[in-house]
Amino acid sequence: MARADLHDALALDSEIYEASRVDPSLLDPVVRVDGGLPGVARPAMIMRRYQGPQGSSTEYFTIADDQGRERFRSSVRRIHLSGEMFEDQFVDTVRGLRIDSNEEHSLTFFVNDEEVASIPVFIEAGLGGDPWVALEQTFTKALQKGSILWLEVPQPRDRRGRDVDPHQQPVWFVLDSGKVYVLSGPGEQQVPNLGDVSEVKLTVRSKDHRSRIVQVPASVRVVPPDDALFNRIGRSGLGKRLNLRDGDEALERWRANCTMVELTARFRPAGSRPPQPRAAAPAAAGAGADAGPAAATAAGEGNGAPKMAEDDIHVEAQLDQEVFDQLIAEGKSERVARAKAKAAYVRREKARIRADREQDKVSS
Repeated sequence: MARADLHDALALDSEIYEASRVDPSLLDPVVRVDGGLPGVARPAMIMRRYQGPQGSSTEYFTIADDQGRERFRSSVRRIHLSGEMFEDQFVDTVRGLRIDSNEEHSLTFFVNDEEVASIPVFIEAGLGGDPWVALEQTFTKALQKGSILWLEVPQPRDRRGRDVDPHQQPVWFVLDSGKVYVLSGPGEQQVPNLGDVSEVKLTVRSKDHRSRIVQVPASVRVVPPDDALFNRIGRSGLGKRLNLRDGDEALERWRANCTMVELTARFRPAGSRPPQPRAAAPAAAGAGADAGPAAATAAGEGNGAPKMAEDDIHVEAQLDQEVFDQLIAEGKSERVARAKAKAAYVRREKARIRADREQDKVSS
């Protein structure tokens, strides 16, 4: 049997999908978790277009996390393709998808039990849930994208015994296995008192807007120059340090003249416990055994499935400045912040119009 081809596909939040029908510029392929991580994603639209031989085929799709673990499997459905000269679009709504990580997930489509294609699924987590999990993931992801972070280092009292303000400084670093490594010494960045304190503060800022994303305390441990870890981290640093005048020989200079510290960020206050997981809600009727490990459900549209209700309220998208400013302050890119701010405006205006219509019905 001839193979069906996937021409394009998207996984995106259902509210963004609805807003993009008003203003196509709002289309942003992210799946949102308003309750934080770990948590359950908001309803998400799975859109795809196939081109293939005319007739009936079977289709299903899966969603896997960044570790390759399957988080959702749709039920097998029968679809009808119009022929190789045509493209057929299908849309499903996935509900109850559990997300544990904001790393990129993958969405894979199968037609007639044959894998057709996979696409990335981008996760956007909000506040709530276990805030410490979200904080750690945000911190790590921001460090992976940036080349510098800010240190706040306590300083000793002055000669008269008076407190001195902490020293603040941007530094280049090496990120390895969740820990941050910083070199300080002659010929490099010199961070006063860094090797003499037990704790510092780490601040990660937005690469685009320099707004603060995350600030966390971190314990300090000096890595001895004869430790194998010093050699391994130092070699990683050679690739990150720009404009080295002595090239690979810088490693020995660092060993002789610099202090390497290992910074271990602390995301959860001492003594706090992660929230206990709640019992899973019963799967929706009809989900059956194909609902997948997350007990998520999918409702489809197209080729005999019920069509989505058309919303007769049309709103010209405008920017919600308050939402935009808040998202920028949280470190979102301008493109994402603009899309979300417009979507927020559309949702608010539609809700207002619906309320006015209901009031008019009551009055009449």
